[in-house]
Amino acid sequence: MVDDEILGPAAAHAARTALIDSAGRRALTFGQLADGARRVAGGLAERGVRRGDVVALVADSSPDYAVALCGALAAGATVASANPRLAAPELARWLAACSARLVVADVPMPDTGVPVVRSAAALLGPPAGPVRGRSPSDRAFLFCSSGTTGLPKLAVHTHAGTCAFLRSFAAFAPMRLGVEDVIAPAIPFTHLYGTAVTVHALRAGARIVTVPMASFGFEAFVRALADHAVTVALATPPVMLALARHPLVDRCDLSALRRVVSSAAPLPPEVREAVAARLGCSVIDCLGLTEAWAFTADGRIAAGVEAMVVEPGGSRPLGPGEAGELWIRAPQVMAGYLDGSGIGPGGWLPTGDLCALDARGRLTVLDRLKDLIKVGGRSVSPAEVERELAAHPAVQDAAVARRRDPELGEVPVAFVVLSEDVEPDALRGWLAGRLAPWKQVRDVVPVDAIPRSPAGKVLRRELAAQPVT
Repeated sequence: MVDDEILGPAAAHAARTALIDSAGRRALTFGQLADGARRVAGGLAERGVRRGDVVALVADSSPDYAVALCGALAAGATVASANPRLAAPELARWLAACSARLVVADVPMPDTGVPVVRSAAALLGPPAGPVRGRSPSDRAFLFCSSGTTGLPKLAVHTHAGTCAFLRSFAAFAPMRLGVEDVIAPAIPFTHLYGTAVTVHALRAGARIVTVPMASFGFEAFVRALADHAVTVALATPPVMLALARHPLVDRCDLSALRRVVSSAAPLPPEVREAVAARLGCSVIDCLGLTEAWAFTADGRIAAGVEAMVVEPGGSRPLGPGEAGELWIRAPQVMAGYLDGSGIGPGGWLPTGDLCALDARGRLTVLDRLKDLIKVGGRSVSPAEVERELAAHPAVQDAAVARRRDPELGEVPVAFVVLSEDVEPDALRGWLAGRLAPWKQVRDVVPVDAIPRSPAGKVLRRELAAQPVT
């Protein structure tokens, strides 16, 4: 079971620090984590939580979040997590969808009739013993996903599938961790990416520096990397871009860093190379899905994961180098969405990602299929245009969205965050020599910030709704 995978190794280093918040105010040893988890499990049992019930976590990243997560799993419950920055109506819909039995939240929650506990400490009870009747096929996690297509859905991950992911990643050289590692995730624990690195690190005996995301600031993150001698940093492409360019990076001692891992969205090669050169460490681009955990690093596919690229909209396999939709099959793939959909014939999961596999089986991620912009019948990848915009020295962040056009059907429009004044024509000229004519943006719109999900993905629907003057 997942809780055994996480807490089982804790006895070997019970006195070592497992988690510490970035400000250094709260720390837990592995022994305290295991004891706290057992006591949370006991407290949940006293409140009527039984095997298979859903415990919802709506809280910022912290050492106590890990206690609540491990305790809920040890109680035999299914953990469902949501970002605490969601609006009240969104939280209410989410709670109804996952049929939560109890909520652990550090933010005000809408009145839905579901009991709310404000912290893991409020759940502590007598240490719980093993829960009878548990099975590897029991649900371990429910994660909210945008789905490979359509509206948000709840992805179901079993204990068996999650354990398969943990064992696969423990043996996957690019992502291997050891007891000497100190990691800092610039990603919410409530997101699958944040949960994945948390349970992976705890299982390996590594120390986790928790970074609060409700008030996330890049400068505070960099100082945490220096103050705690972090060896492995987990980030998203916007944070990677800041690591490549922000002046504070040169004023902090980041010599302990041996690896930086980027995930949640494609990482432009130029940004990757700049971070590696500046920090003098390896940079890994990791691909994962809410529906399948993480399964590639630098194009290498983890053991136990099958992959093929098929014709978009069909099922015909494509040859080396041909771009199409990535399908994967593996024990770590979700059991399906809560409504029973999601897995195709033969156990294959259509990912919705536009990818290509080379003759060696290395994967290149190009974009999300549903994000492609059709310009006069030709496909334009927003990620490709964003990569070229981000290469401009005055562009701090960039995103591209579609706009309807009476002649071409759709055209790309760029939204940019600038570090200095640059005329839109200058940015269009920058793109003119780098991209084909049909990939050129119709407008360039300066904005204060690019709307992104907590995992760093561009919220293109919000961009598309913004007026273009």
